[in-house]
Amino acid sequence: MIKPPKIFLYYLVIIGIFVGFSFLIPKEGLQIGTIPYRIKWISVHHILGIKADSVATKKIIQELPTDTTLSIALDTSIIADSIKSNLTQKIDSLALEPDTVITPSIEYGEEFKPLLYQFYSNITNAADSGKILRILHMGDSQIEGDRITRYLRESFQEQFKGSGPGLIPVFDPQKHFPSVWISNNGKWSEHTVYQYPRTIKNNQYGIIGRVAKIDSSGISSLKISQSHLALPKASRFYKARLYLKEIKTPLLVTAFWEGDQISKDSLLEDEGLTEINWTFKQDPQRFSLNFMSDESPIFLGLSLDSLSGIAVDNISMRGQSTPRLDKTNKALYKSMASYMNIGLVILQYGTNMVPTITSNYEFYSRTLYKQLQILKETMPNVPVLVVGVGDVATQTDGQVKSYTHITKIKEAQKEAAFKAGFAFFDLYEAMGGEGSMLKWVNNDPRMAMLDYTHFNKAGGKKVADWLYTAILHDYNKWKKSTTFKPDNPHND
Repeated sequence: MIKPPKIFLYYLVIIGIFVGFSFLIPKEGLQIGTIPYRIKWISVHHILGIKADSVATKKIIQELPTDTTLSIALDTSIIADSIKSNLTQKIDSLALEPDTVITPSIEYGEEFKPLLYQFYSNITNAADSGKILRILHMGDSQIEGDRITRYLRESFQEQFKGSGPGLIPVFDPQKHFPSVWISNNGKWSEHTVYQYPRTIKNNQYGIIGRVAKIDSSGISSLKISQSHLALPKASRFYKARLYLKEIKTPLLVTAFWEGDQISKDSLLEDEGLTEINWTFKQDPQRFSLNFMSDESPIFLGLSLDSLSGIAVDNISMRGQSTPRLDKTNKALYKSMASYMNIGLVILQYGTNMVPTITSNYEFYSRTLYKQLQILKETMPNVPVLVVGVGDVATQTDGQVKSYTHITKIKEAQKEAAFKAGFAFFDLYEAMGGEGSMLKWVNNDPRMAMLDYTHFNKAGGKKVADWLYTAILHDYNKWKKSTTFKPDNPHND
């Protein structure tokens, strides 16, 4: 057994070694061979508890030489962050602070006004309309996981009434929809419009661009549970609508509310668009559906909404630079859009175009314009707001810098939006332009992920706030100047 005096002696020896390092290793650090890193050790001042004030610490960090210094004793949060990012960020760029004053706005021409103003009129009356007015937020992985949409949804539903997470797929193996939990029993498969080869006959991928099928026999089930990650408005729904296509053999659907059976329906063969819905007096914590059929129909999606007001749907397509509407069945898309009462589309793509570096992005402008024309064809009289790509950074020679061609991409998007007669929101300028992604990553709290591409939840909320503020500001101008004049006999 080791006696207490020996243990105490060991402690003294260890402390002595640490103190010795503090004297032996110079303040500027110890060079390791020829590599551009130095080993630093905690100073005597830190051992004695003498703290540098925050202003002095910040100044020292800004004045460090360009070759990165590795500190074994992480005595500041800024140096700790540089270690987390694998020393890819130069220390002198970590002192950047994000812009705090932003005046967001949407840009559009005269021809867009009738579409937009009709939407403004519709959202004004949405709460009393007895039906749901939908806003589709479509985009790439930047909006995946409800990262931006959840805050847009909460704002619109708080202002104009409504609740529920909106339109969701019935099978979500990647758990992309944190505002509601989706679980399945049986063998299910997911099919998307952007996967090749496309496996759905006649490209019937619907509004979401993502459908599901049951690949097993017997009873299969779908369970919807409230999520603790959902914002207050999204956590409650009072109407569920299931959208189906290609019912080739009779389909038995049994519904359960909190575990109690509430309905049992047999749907006959029908190759067209079919809806089956349920209305609840109380929002269920658990809602489940059992299915039995010899051959699976195409499950186009399930909407979870209130009885009236606004729904905001998150429709994300990872890795895509457009919504790929040219690859989906236009007749079905148009039928669903008309049936579901679409009021506005917010289109947010472009991130996946950034790695394509060229001197001219006219090809992207033409491609996006064709997609917008398909939206005009399948959703006539529905306004579209194109959100430009935000700042993105990359690592070059051990240093993180913003891509310099982002302005060309967002100008191509703006050109396509205006050519189609739609509106544009300049996210790149709202963020602060070139270099802003570095500020977002190094902000406290962090606003973007360490890939210098995607926003995190805090950044997603900031973007959603900008978008909503821009739309609401324009809405209030319309409301004041056009709809709610003092002599209007229809004013409340």
